[in-house]
Amino acid sequence: SRTNPTHCTRVSRLRTQPHSMSAPMPGPEVFDVVIFGASGFTGKYVIREALKFLPPNASPLRTLALAGRSRERVAAALSWAASPGPVPDVPILVADTSDPASLAVVTARARVLLSCAGPFRLHGRQVAAACAEAGAHCLDISGEPEFMERVEADLHEVAAKNGSLIVSACGFASTVADLGFLFHSRQWTPPSAPVSVVAYVNLESSDRKIVGNFATFESAVLGVANTSQLQALRRSRPRPAKPSVSY
Repeated sequence: SRTNPTHCTRVSRLRTQPHSMSAPMPGPEVFDVVIFGASGFTGKYVIREALKFLPPNASPLRTLALAGRSRERVAAALSWAASPGPVPDVPILVADTSDPASLAVVTARARVLLSCAGPFRLHGRQVAAACAEAGAHCLDISGEPEFMERVEADLHEVAAKNGSLIVSACGFASTVADLGFLFHSRQWTPPSAPVSVVAYVNLESSDRKIVGNFATFESAVLGVANTSQLQALRRSRPRPAKPSVSY
């Protein structure tokens, strides 16, 4: 009954004024490129190349982040990739293919995500699906036919709706062959054009030892073991039209 109305009004104004004048909180930073699986065998080499394009180097790449299951392992990969120079201040995000919520957070902050975590039969679809939902572009280093064709079959519509471009086979298994074919095809004088190309790969090592990583071996074993699933997938889908070759 003894409450001072003036005092109450003054307190109310003091409480509401900061709220009305405060600016909206900025959202999380969106990175030009996020390297997912950054601590893996291939991921650390991708980091090493990506660092060459960061400012002050002249490049469209302005911002970069790294993502993986273990912050410590990703940090170690960054240190290895930057050696012998200083370790740059590159943000590290934690995400796991077994945790869809963590993938959603990472893909929401990526314009382009480079997926380096294989085998893709086990880990790739979750990443591609999260990118498709978020509208982020996804490039992977897969060489696994069933994974690539199943992603196209399952995710095409949602990716197209959200403006997500998913590009597979951006690694050794396909890039070398594609670049070789592109170079070869440009040597022909129109209207001549190559009808088919046979490619050979010759691997050499100075110490006579060629080493492959376990994920590549695992991908090959799983691919051979599940050939029937790839055949069933292809039988269930319409056959693509054969390209027309002019002679």
